[in-house]
Amino acid sequence: MQETDILVVGAGAAGASLGYLLKQTGKDVLLLEMLDAKKKNKLCAGIIEHRADKAFTDIFGKTLAEAGLVTMPMETMIVRHDDYEMSHTMPKKHQAVQGTEQGSVQDENAQGFVASLRNYLQKGGKMAAKMAVKKAAGYEPGVVSYKALPRKHFDDYILNRYLEAGGQLMDRTTVRSIDKERQVACCVNLVTKETFEIKYNTLVGADGATSIVRRLLTGKRQSTTLALEAPVPLTLRETVIYLRPADHGYFWYIPRGNDATVGCVYHKLGCRDSEIRKHFAACCADMGIKMESKIRGALIPDGSDVLLQPAEHCFLIGEAAGLSDNFTGGGIHYALLSAKALADALQGKKTYDEAMKPQLDAVHKNCSNANIYFAAGGKVVEFLGQKKTN
Repeated sequence: MQETDILVVGAGAAGASLGYLLKQTGKDVLLLEMLDAKKKNKLCAGIIEHRADKAFTDIFGKTLAEAGLVTMPMETMIVRHDDYEMSHTMPKKHQAVQGTEQGSVQDENAQGFVASLRNYLQKGGKMAAKMAVKKAAGYEPGVVSYKALPRKHFDDYILNRYLEAGGQLMDRTTVRSIDKERQVACCVNLVTKETFEIKYNTLVGADGATSIVRRLLTGKRQSTTLALEAPVPLTLRETVIYLRPADHGYFWYIPRGNDATVGCVYHKLGCRDSEIRKHFAACCADMGIKMESKIRGALIPDGSDVLLQPAEHCFLIGEAAGLSDNFTGGGIHYALLSAKALADALQGKKTYDEAMKPQLDAVHKNCSNANIYFAAGGKVVEFLGQKKTN
């Protein structure tokens, strides 16, 4: 049986940053990675907004430029918006009884409410959604408030810093089971099929939205949404976010230096993959972008299911913890901030929960706003006719 003080599952930005920080304090750290660490290329638009920029400098003592990471500074973000299409028709369970004075009044009031709501969504609702998206992305008008770069360059730098600090890495290896009482993880080498055990003092899941560690410790997966992405030639220098509330999703175009990335996220996972690809193709065509044949897909957290500590001596960071902005799908800053917060906590500083409270508040607020925003177009009629005192 192998032994390590801290076993981190997942060698992406969150896991490698945590490993690097802990190695600086002399901790014994072992990083496991399911994929080939050198070839791994996470699906990500690559936006580094100001919180991620600052967190990177706090962790590594260098700016992105000083670290040799070439970014494309962005000054302009365009947020487009599809119109809501709301039906005047009331659901049967809320339709007033016809032929009565009371029914006529209820029906008239309901239709008036629908009209007022539609007016709000088409005017104030659009503006509120656009402001929420820009705030979530860290955008400040006229200021270079965020940057973009290929995600692999970013992740490779962090992993190399961890390895240079003396950190251990086992890639093409995953966890098969976890014994919480013995604090032992049963692992398997995916190349040789060899199984072995690792005894740990602290276990950290940093293995993304479909975290194996989270599933083994809780018995269930977290709530996720589907994202599609493809690299395209650089045609515009502006970032474009295209909100599509009727489809419960959004589309993006993000320049990142030598090329750009286009992608979409949809919250209605009941949709078939082919339907989502149609939305993706329609947005590309609308922007005059040739849709690439090689489109990647991945699940990302929807922000509604955050969990920091699933068991004693066990923690989750980054997307494994469910840390993601619902409006933008952004998670780089949460990966870095959660890694720093947990590293500090493991050194006896502020507890992980306390340090992460501002981030949790932001996630919950964005998730609530997005749920209201996407639900309003079709579901608000469910509340018509119900008396509310608040």
